[in-house]
Amino acid sequence: MRFILASNNSAKTQEIAILAQEMGQKIINYRDLSNQKLTFPVESTNSQRHNALTKARFIHQAFPDEYVLADDTGLYLDAYPQRFGVVTAREFKEKGIIGTQAEQEYILSLYQPKQDRSACLLAVMALITPSGQELLAWGKGGVRIADNIRGGQWLDGLDNILEAENGLTLSEMSLEEVVSYHDRSRAFATLLKAFPKG
Repeated sequence: MRFILASNNSAKTQEIAILAQEMGQKIINYRDLSNQKLTFPVESTNSQRHNALTKARFIHQAFPDEYVLADDTGLYLDAYPQRFGVVTAREFKEKGIIGTQAEQEYILSLYQPKQDRSACLLAVMALITPSGQELLAWGKGGVRIADNIRGGQWLDGLDNILEAENGLTLSEMSLEEVVSYHDRSRAFATLLKAFPKG
């Protein structure tokens, strides 16, 4: 079975597809079935659940016979509770921060020595089946912003600066370990458990 990802973000698609493949599942982007890039409805600034469902419903209209998956991920920093979260990408855009390394450096620059670095990424995933059933799942990843950028570059996003429960950043882990700690793979695993059998 395959899942169609409702996203215009190529890096996100690649990351989710790699994680899903490690979990024995196949994910492709909706653009692989269509020659056009669709413009998604405007996202909410206060609900990841709403954003994930809206994207999934939008693409499911175009591909009603497919299993359509959508994700909305936010960065939550305990030291800055009024910032980021649902509007993480918007905050980066408003500040003119472009590219993974620039995002990582910006987050690191916010912190002073001895400041609380507790943090997580929260992924909300929505799945719509060909019968129209809607499923939602949440996955939390990371516990702390690292003191500096650590690890390889095979993952995109904030994976070089967010430490997991084992004290490593996702970029320092093997793919097998990443699947156990990544916010999106945790959300996807929860969806698979809730998925109707047969």
